[in-house]
Amino acid sequence: MKKIVWLSSILLLGLTTAQPNPPTPPAPVAPYPHHFAEKAFRELAEAQARRAYWQSIRPSQTPAWLAQADSLLSRAQADLQAQRFFSAKEGAEAAKKAYEAALALNGWWGPGPAGRGKGGWHGDHFYRAQERVWRLEAEMNYFRSNHPAVRAFLQGAKGLLSAQASPWQAEAAHKLADAGLHVLKAERGF
Repeated sequence: MKKIVWLSSILLLGLTTAQPNPPTPPAPVAPYPHHFAEKAFRELAEAQARRAYWQSIRPSQTPAWLAQADSLLSRAQADLQAQRFFSAKEGAEAAKKAYEAALALNGWWGPGPAGRGKGGWHGDHFYRAQERVWRLEAEMNYFRSNHPAVRAFLQGAKGLLSAQASPWQAEAAHKLADAGLHVLKAERGF
């Protein structure tokens, strides 16, 4: 009986040591560099499309902050040529949001604040826009940003929300604050 226990334990010990080591997981791979380039090209194309659409409708009045969107778009193109993909993507996205804000202000963009389907704006459009403006102010103060485009977008959003804001004005203020946040992302690099 002792021999059987002794032999079975030696046999088990031999089998466990004969097992190969478990395979090591593959090393984490950095995202493909062309992935960042694709995102930057896509955002730049969308921003250029919004700009072309804005110019095609020939609005009666042009907001003052739209000049900042033009400069952001040209800067995003320069960043893309210099292969600074993150900065190009965020700058183009900021310009796209600014053009969408101008289009929303003139009633030319999207289904409207109430037409977003289930869980849409329905009445809290002003509060969502105000919350986004507060977020932009907080990030400006925290990162001590003094970028002229961010200041222009913040003043434009505050101006749209100062009076009794219509849903379109609140939508435009929300998009302007988003544009300011994207400029801050491009400026700080994350």
